[in-house]
Amino acid sequence: MFKDKTSLPWWIYAIPLLPLAIYLSDLTSSQNQAWFISINQQTARLPDLMWTSLSMLGNGWSVFALALPMLLFARKHLYAAIISGVFAGIFSYLAKKIFDTTRPAGVIDQGVIHIIEHPLLHSAMPSGHTMTAFSIATAIYFSLDAQNRKKGLILFVLAAGAGLSRIAVGAHWPEDVFVGCALGITSGLIGAVCIQYLPAHFLEMKAWPVKIILLASLMSLYLLIMDTIDFVLNANLQIILAGLIIITWIQAIPRIIDKER
Repeated sequence: MFKDKTSLPWWIYAIPLLPLAIYLSDLTSSQNQAWFISINQQTARLPDLMWTSLSMLGNGWSVFALALPMLLFARKHLYAAIISGVFAGIFSYLAKKIFDTTRPAGVIDQGVIHIIEHPLLHSAMPSGHTMTAFSIATAIYFSLDAQNRKKGLILFVLAAGAGLSRIAVGAHWPEDVFVGCALGITSGLIGAVCIQYLPAHFLEMKAWPVKIILLASLMSLYLLIMDTIDFVLNANLQIILAGLIIITWIQAIPRIIDKER
């Protein structure tokens, strides 16, 4: 097993209750629509490309590409992120089936709000992008040794940016973002805990999970090159992320071959 340096105090598991409490308070105040319009209009003052780029931090395939280089130097944290991403995907699927709510563009006059590129109408609750972003941030942060976590706080800043971007692009209500944040943090904590029980030899470059991750990255590479990830505006960023996958492969394959000799 990995040497346990990431045991979490009990109160850490209560963190998801904070965004959940904000969501519940909003239910009682009925300010969700007013909050959305205000935030959406204020964020429209900033470039669309900024918000679409931040939104990519919540897309599973683009985040996979962005995190893939950790395979070379931080496999423990990458495993935690992948595990959390799996749970986030499951939670997102189930929650969207349960809530099945309408997005802002299906409720508010589209001429009143700022929508980037194309309106989305269904499956609002929760924000899957927010969930993914916070799950990855939480998993990596809490899989770090305690003394190294201060630098990792930037991950939550980026995750918050991804959540805010979902309102900015006109895709989600604030309530969707708060619930996505709560479920994402929960998924991340699961990933951080699970990583403590994985066999130590998984950290080796020749381990089979490394090869599975590399093979899975080919799907991400294909989608980044051949498809549109959320927004056409992100086309150049997709090429950069695709290049990141290729560079990781170039670095990883010789190491795997050398280890297996």
